[in-house]
Amino acid sequence: MEIKIEKEKLLNLLRWTQGIVEKRSPMVILSNLLLEAQDKNLRVTATDLEVVVTTEGEIDSKGSGRWVVSARHFFEIVSEAPTTEIKLVSSQGKGLEIRSGKAHFKVVGMNPDEFPQIPPPTSKGEVKIDPDDLKDMIENTFYSVSTDETRYTLNALYFTGINGTDGKNLLRLVATDGHRLSYSEKEVDKKWKLEKGILLPRKGVQELKKLLSEGEGDVFVTSDEKIISFRRGGVRLSIRLTEGEYPQYEQVIPKETDKVISVERDPFAGSLRRASILTAHEGRGVRLEISSGILEVSSAHADLGEAKEELAIDYRGPKFDVAFNPKYLLDILSVLQDEKVVLELKDDVSPCVIRSEFDRGFLALVMPMRI
Repeated sequence: MEIKIEKEKLLNLLRWTQGIVEKRSPMVILSNLLLEAQDKNLRVTATDLEVVVTTEGEIDSKGSGRWVVSARHFFEIVSEAPTTEIKLVSSQGKGLEIRSGKAHFKVVGMNPDEFPQIPPPTSKGEVKIDPDDLKDMIENTFYSVSTDETRYTLNALYFTGINGTDGKNLLRLVATDGHRLSYSEKEVDKKWKLEKGILLPRKGVQELKKLLSEGEGDVFVTSDEKIISFRRGGVRLSIRLTEGEYPQYEQVIPKETDKVISVERDPFAGSLRRASILTAHEGRGVRLEISSGILEVSSAHADLGEAKEELAIDYRGPKFDVAFNPKYLLDILSVLQDEKVVLELKDDVSPCVIRSEFDRGFLALVMPMRI
């Protein structure tokens, strides 16, 4: 059996799979791709048992066949193919022959029947969602997802439904690592209800970001209690949801803050970056000394020295000081589109709340430090 496909078309199918494939898994088959050809269509599948991506494209000849081949070697062979047309030919046993002009390759395959599959969601019907809105929401929250593998529920991005004003159905994304928290919400189709909430693991979110940034066309989503699936054009991304209960994040958001400071975003970010130079590492804090009309940003290290800088702010109230991990504040400032950032504080031990006038559905929270 032989099929023909354009080199660029095949590479476009393969590039979606490279971030999924497991490089060092005890299950050797997870470092492979499943290729399925049928009726002028080629489907390519990769999975790590948590995330599965399937891409489909037309081939230039009729034929049917199934192969499991090394993802890395197959991608490299196709990338280096000398001609614009690739021929895939069944070889002896489970192998696959790849031809491009005068270049011929024979790769050893595995049994296609042993390739693991994640079952699709059991719920029927897809819901359309704006890819730009979802991309923005992820950008506004993903930096707060925990990297501590022992806190598996915090290693995920929390999707939950919110009943908005005027009967609006809102989707809210929440992330926290215990030191900071962020959420972002936007209106979505009323048919997508998430009263219980679902947890998308870190790797699945990374692949979803890629689909939203590089894919084309509308995005359609369907989910059940175990799987969520996103479809865009000829690409389908299915993610096995993390099990567990997300913490009651709303309880840590202060109900009252009596100290409100408004400062120009870019100068504030610059002063934080400069002060952090002398903190030695990310675990060291930067001090903010706040008085009427003035914010002093400073840092000190016994072996490195001191840094100090003043900024004009909009604040009228008692003098006080508070310290933060500068990286946490800079992560928030990097996603804000406002010219000014507003910090809402109660005291030097309570969380600092940052909102956006530009995006009313955004909120970020940072815990202060003791230095």
